[in-house]
Amino acid sequence: MPQSERSDIIKQFLKWLNAKTKTGGATWQECLRQIQIEITEMGAHERTCRSYLTDLERAKLIYIDGLKFRVSETGKNWLQRKVS
Repeated sequence: MPQSERSDIIKQFLKWLNAKTKTGGATWQECLRQIQIEITEMGAHERTCRSYLTDLERAKLIYIDGLKFRVSETGKNWLQRKVS
């Protein structure tokens, strides 16, 4: 998958998660399902989706608050820079 396509997937996921963050965040399963929808219409392997989540968390773009994932301030700033 080209880097530009990955970047688009991350942007779409962060936009979705940012909206969910405003209402309390998203669970692990909701995040996995959303990433599967973003990557392919047929769905992607769960292992690929997990790697996206762990990479985003490692980059501090998202964080876990209890059982919910939320967009961090770093993630919001990154998203604003990339979308503008």
